[in-house]
Parts: sequence; structure tokens; C-alpha cells
Amino acid sequence: MKHRLHWRSRLALACTGVVTFGLFRLLMMAPGFTETIYGRGIGPFFASLLSNISGIIPVSLAEILVVVFVARQLSGVIKGFSEIRNGDRQFTNAVLAGVLRLGADLGIVITTFYLLWGFNYARPSLESRQQWDGSHAQVEELTRLAQEMINAANFEYVSITSSEDFGQPTIGPQHATLVEQLSTSWKFAEEILGLPRAALLGFGNPKRSWASVVLDYGQTSGFYFPWTGEANYNRGTPDVSAPQVIAHEMSHQRGFAREDEANFAGYLAASLSDDSYPRYSAYVFAQRQLLSALSGYDTDHARELVRQRLPGVQRDIRAANAYWQQFEGHASRTTRSMNNAYLRTNRVPGGILSYNRSVELLIGYARSRGGRLINP
Repeated sequence: MKHRLHWRSRLALACTGVVTFGLFRLLMMAPGFTETIYGRGIGPFFASLLSNISGIIPVSLAEILVVVFVARQLSGVIKGFSEIRNGDRQFTNAVLAGVLRLGADLGIVITTFYLLWGFNYARPSLESRQQWDGSHAQVEELTRLAQEMINAANFEYVSITSSEDFGQPTIGPQHATLVEQLSTSWKFAEEILGLPRAALLGFGNPKRSWASVVLDYGQTSGFYFPWTGEANYNRGTPDVSAPQVIAHEMSHQRGFAREDEANFAGYLAASLSDDSYPRYSAYVFAQRQLLSALSGYDTDHARELVRQRLPGVQRDIRAANAYWQQFEGHASRTTRSMNNAYLRTNRVPGGILSYNRSVELLIGYARSRGGRLINP
């Protein structure tokens, strides 16, 4: 039996992915052009359209599509081995067909990734777009902002629990309530961040992942899926972190590709909520970022500030740390390596270390508002 390779069509699809990646590298050299055409043009339109369509379905389409993609690749391998074993196909023909098929699939994945969302990596930085400057932070500045966040988190903790130590980790709002709170506060953040009109058409709600066990062992709190415009988060995420994490994934929907920018935008959206728990989550996140930066200059001073946390706040942070530490292992290290490779491929300086650079955005934002992170 003769098995056609369909090599022309499959090679063309694979080459499309290569060409699209090449276009991305060219756009990296013209961030202003990318911002005009993509960042404030077709990019937000694609994200909003896909998000609203996928948002009609309550479950994560992202996870379904991942399973379908993996099943397609496995079925091809199984079919190839079966045909070789039965003598219906030569080994070299089967291998070449498999390589061409995988190449074509990856070409489609890469092309659609960049067209639907990935070109956001080629936009100017948020710091540049907002004309903020968060560089060369001074110890006094880090101390003042960390102190502000510690005081704010302490205040919100008492508002939530009516005590300085609830005796157990705090319990956040239910999923539907939290999504509603963050969707409302994101409208304020969108105005501050000057998001394009296309991004203001709305987005589908964040979804809880059914693969949370997999995410746990990868120490992953959430992910954005550009092909459906869905913001997915790990349902096991500790409550104290959940609002900021969800707001972080929602920021990816709104075109924030870099992780430091998504971290900051997630903080900002949660901090602007009318409800205490999202604000509490934001302030805990920000103080941890600032204290981490401060400890690089003055460890003793950072420890002194940590001691100013209320016992209940410290309990929440320790519980969150303990939750993720139980999943430390080979799977989490592999996930970090893959994420690092992905970020570096998309020209994110520092790879996974970029997550921690949101402190520069916190500082730049505070400097633009009179030296404070919270409006008086």
C-alpha cells in the first residue's frame, strides 16, 4: 500500500510557523509600529472576541484542546507503529510522515499563537508606554513602600477577620463573587493603564482549571491560553494569593504579555477593588515583592519590617508558602525550565526572573503618584 506524505502542504504549514516567528523578531525591532498596528489594533480585538466566545462555555476549552492535541500526536505515533508492525508501511516512510505531520501542526500552533496574542511581546514595555521610571530604587524608597503595604495589609486583615489573628488561614470569597469583584475593579485599572478601546469590549470570565493537580506539581498558579482567550487559574491556589493571581491572568487577556507587567497589572486591579479581600491579596503580594528587593540591600531592615505584620497576615503567608513547598520536585523544576525557555524565546529579559521585576513597576507607579501606591 502506498502512503502519501502530503509533504508539500505539510512543509508549507511548517514554514509558515518559521516565517511568523521571523516576523515576530522583526517586530521586536519596531516596538512603536507594533504598538500602533497590533497592541492598539488587531491584538485586543482578537483577544476580546475569542474570550467572549469561549466565555459562553463554563469549562476550560483550553484544557480540552490540549488533550485533543496530545491525543492527535499519540494516535499518529500508535498508528505509525501499527502499520510498520503489520508490514503496511516502511519505517522511513512512517517516520518522515510523522515528522512532517508534527511540523505542520507546530507551524499552525506557532502562527496562530503570534497572530492571536504573541506579538504583544514585541510591544514597548509598560514602563515606556506609561512614561514611568522605576529604576535605581533607594533603600529608603523600598522601605517606605514596603511599610505602606504592610500597614495596608494589616488594616484589611482586621477588616476581614475583626481580629489580629483569626487562628487559621483566611478564607476568600467564592469563585463567582471574586470574579465579579475583579471584573469591576479591572475597569478602573483599564482607565489608569490607558488600554485601547478594543480591549474595553469586555472579556470572558476567568475559569478554574480542572487540571489543578497537574498545575500543583508544576507549581503553577494559572495560565493564559491565547487560542481561546481564556484566563485559567489553579483552583488549589491559596486564598490569600487567589485574587491577585486571577487578576494577573486577566491582565494577559488585556494584552500584558510580560510576566512582570502582568504581576503589576494584577496587583493594580486587585488593589482598586471596592472589596477588602482583593485589596488584601494585592497588598500582601506587593509587600512580598518589595521586601524581597529590600533584602538584597538590607536584610536586617527587611526582617524588621516583616515583624510588623500582624500574626494573622504572617499565618496566611506561611500557609501559602507551605502549600507550594509540598509540590517542590522534579516536575516543578521541569516546568520552571520550560517556562524559562518559553520566555527567553519570546525575548523576555531574564526569563523566569522577570516575574520579580514587577517591583520596578510598583516603584515607577508610586513615583508617578507622589510616592505612594495607595491614593490618600
